[in-house]
Amino acid sequence: MSPPYAENIAVTTAVVGAGCAGLTLSHQLRKTGATPLALIDPGTARADHIWGYWDDGSDDLSEARPFAEAAWQNWAFIDDQQRIVHHGQQYTYRALSSSRYEGHLNAALSADQTHTIAASVTTAALQADGSTRLSLDRGQQVSADMVIDCRAPASPKDSLLQHFGGWYVRMDTAVFDASTAILMDFRVSQEAGIHFIYLLPFSPTTALVESTVFSPSVLPASWYDQQVKAYLSAHYAGAKPSYEARESGVIPLAELHQPTPFGITLGLGAGALRASSGYAFSQIQRQASQFAERLNQGKQPLAIPGCSAAEAWMDRVFLRVLRGAPERGTEIFLGAANALNGDEFAQFMRGHAPWAVRLKLMCGLPVSLFLKAAMGARL
Repeated sequence: MSPPYAENIAVTTAVVGAGCAGLTLSHQLRKTGATPLALIDPGTARADHIWGYWDDGSDDLSEARPFAEAAWQNWAFIDDQQRIVHHGQQYTYRALSSSRYEGHLNAALSADQTHTIAASVTTAALQADGSTRLSLDRGQQVSADMVIDCRAPASPKDSLLQHFGGWYVRMDTAVFDASTAILMDFRVSQEAGIHFIYLLPFSPTTALVESTVFSPSVLPASWYDQQVKAYLSAHYAGAKPSYEARESGVIPLAELHQPTPFGITLGLGAGALRASSGYAFSQIQRQASQFAERLNQGKQPLAIPGCSAAEAWMDRVFLRVLRGAPERGTEIFLGAANALNGDEFAQFMRGHAPWAVRLKLMCGLPVSLFLKAAMGARL
């Protein structure tokens, strides 16, 4: 590994951004022999958090699979009237620690021909020989035959946001059903927006419990904490919780694209994020794997978006409905869960689902409301 203030270097490939996308792609490229490689990132510390994703057993998720904190074949959606439990035959819902997985990738890269440079790219200039010269804010220059920009772009203004705060909780008695992840429990106040509890039970006594809201504005940390405490008191009465570590975040529910890329884009800047849900991890893994495979086969490398064009359109309509009729959020999400079985739901969430699954989902949603949104009518 090169020192943070490396001299000017020339490499086969430069990856800009060392988040999930940049690290995953660098690891994939290392396996194809696309070295020497430069990984350029300011090195800003990122807090550990959980990435949830659906795993269909595909090879592109094989690197992440051993590092899952927990896995569930069942996942639930709950409101005051019903509890819908999906069972995955082909799909498993997994929870992954971001710091554990990124630590693994960093360790693997450090043993290879990888120059890790702690800096930001300021400009990219195409050279006469077809290479690109990257100028860095700390004075270095990197020349690369290929540049892949894996930076996360800024959120579009006025985006609908998925914002959350929660705790790793330990109960003094066994109260959690460790066989079932609760993806959405709407038995909470809806005054602040479309609000639900996300609960991942790691054991009968431990869980990650998050208060999650879809709305344009982030709330104070104390608000989410109050919601988590009230939820546990209401639904796990008699058990005493210990709050061990906090987790929070904000995810834009929007189509993200890098406005001024330094090279080929990959990751969030190349449409990996599912606009309707905020899921991106498995889409990033698939993007990086397909990119490296195409490069290894001598094909033009490109980053395939996290969902098809039809699914992207469905996501846009879905978000118009959530913005225009947030009071119907519970009905809409439970309708989507009721319309599909476990594997179909996971297949759609991972992206590039077959038309039969998309049509089943559409049939489970309020038709008139979604037609109005599709035609741009005010809801």
